[in-house]
Amino acid sequence: MDAGLFNAVISGNVSFFEGTGGVGLNLGQVTVGKNSILHVAAKSGKVQIMEKVLQLQPQLQPSLLCMTNRKGNTALHFAASLGHFDMTVLLTTCANDQESTVKELLLRMQNHEKNTALHDAVRNGHYDVVDLLIKEDPVLTSFTNNAGESPLFLAVDRGFYKIALHILEVAPNCSYVGRKSMNVLHAAVIRTKRKNPFRELDCPSSLKQGE
Repeated sequence: MDAGLFNAVISGNVSFFEGTGGVGLNLGQVTVGKNSILHVAAKSGKVQIMEKVLQLQPQLQPSLLCMTNRKGNTALHFAASLGHFDMTVLLTTCANDQESTVKELLLRMQNHEKNTALHDAVRNGHYDVVDLLIKEDPVLTSFTNNAGESPLFLAVDRGFYKIALHILEVAPNCSYVGRKSMNVLHAAVIRTKRKNPFRELDCPSSLKQGE
């Protein structure tokens, strides 16, 4: 592993890449945890570095975008989980510039726990990232992870009711299922015992009636 290369990404040293012009850089190398250059850049949140890396060797873009680490996460998983909105925009835009199958593959990739980037964004309450990912691919709202959790279930279970209502509004065909044979209504009832989550919100009739 080229420590200098990874250190430049972590520190946001753009001049490192401008000085080399990409000559002699192996952008396909990974860390011990199988994290690629894009994983490290996505985790750092340094969009300028990500842009520079993607520009250096465009022929590697599809493989780098979809490269997974030891846990099956892509760079998009990292960006979505950490709420790096601009980074998420850059990654999805780059995927849009590839063949149509690349965009769909990236957005729908599931890690070893079968979480998509949308699952990770919902779990951590990143509304703007959730909105972006659903706009890019509404079908993501129908995906469930190994625990059987849909994005909607996670939103209600975690108490992110603004996200839950947004999912219902923009993706009415989303999945309602959750872990241990529960569904989103079970999660809402459990939460309601402590606090009525929809008391001050305009709850869609579909959620009230379980449609």
